[in-house]
This record gives sequence, C-alpha cells and structure tokens, in this order.
Amino acid sequence: MKTKFRKTRKFHTDKKLNDRTKLKNIHKSSRNSKIIKEDKKEDKSMVERRKEKRAVVELEVRYSSQESFAVEWITNISKGGLFIKSENPLPPGTPLKITFSVPGKDIPVQLEGVVRWSAPPTSPSVVPGMGIEIVKIDERSKKILDSFVDEILSSRRI
Repeated sequence: MKTKFRKTRKFHTDKKLNDRTKLKNIHKSSRNSKIIKEDKKEDKSMVERRKEKRAVVELEVRYSSQESFAVEWITNISKGGLFIKSENPLPPGTPLKITFSVPGKDIPVQLEGVVRWSAPPTSPSVVPGMGIEIVKIDERSKKILDSFVDEILSSRRI
C-alpha cells in the first residue's frame, strides 16, 4: 500500500509543479498583451492572424475621439494597423481620427481607426497602449503609408 500512495502523491506533486510552471509561462508570454497564451501553438496562431507585417517605428501621432484629443507615439505600424503607446489607452471599440507625419514627406497621413485592444499600465513589463485597426484612409495617405512601411521592412532585411 505504501508504494501506491507514494506514486499517487508524487503524481500530484508533479501536476502541481507543472501547473505552477504553466502559470509562470503564461505570465511571461503575456508581456505585451492582455491576451493570455498557454502554449506556443496559440502564439503562432496570433502571428498568423495578422494580415500585414509590422515595422518598429517611433512617430509622433495626434488622435482624437469624441471625448478627447491626445499626442502620443506610434511604436509599430503596418499597412493595416498601428500600436500607440499610451499611459491612458482608450477602450476597445473607440473610433479615432489619427494624423501623423512620415519622415521625408510634407503631407501628413490622415486616417480613421478603431481601438481593437488596449493594455493598461498594469506592471513595468507591460507596454501600455492600444492596438488600432485602420478602417478608413484616403488614397494619397495610403500610398504614403504603404511606401513608408515597405521601405522600413526592406531596410531591415539587409
């Protein structure tokens, strides 16, 4: 009887350790997102959902919603969306009017977007801000944005 008890007890101890390890991995993988991921399969599906590649940038951005106006920083951008670093991110679903300038261009990019997700400043390991999906952009601004993103992505491959 003692042998069976020890095996069972060891099994439960290992399970608890595995659960603790999994929780630590979940915490580590959710550094820049409110979405909690348990394993690498979910991480891959998150990357695959994106339609466009993202470029790391640092651009000043001005945006307004019905309630507020702010000047913040874009820290990554793609042809379909952007991330605005903000200590006071707006809630998902908030429509925004966004304006920013691209280096070397005289005409600012103007577009409309919607907050798709936000990360409040909950801990030092989380970059606070909001993910924006571009929902409306005129042809001139789209051309400027697309060429800017392509230029950054091609220069990083060297």
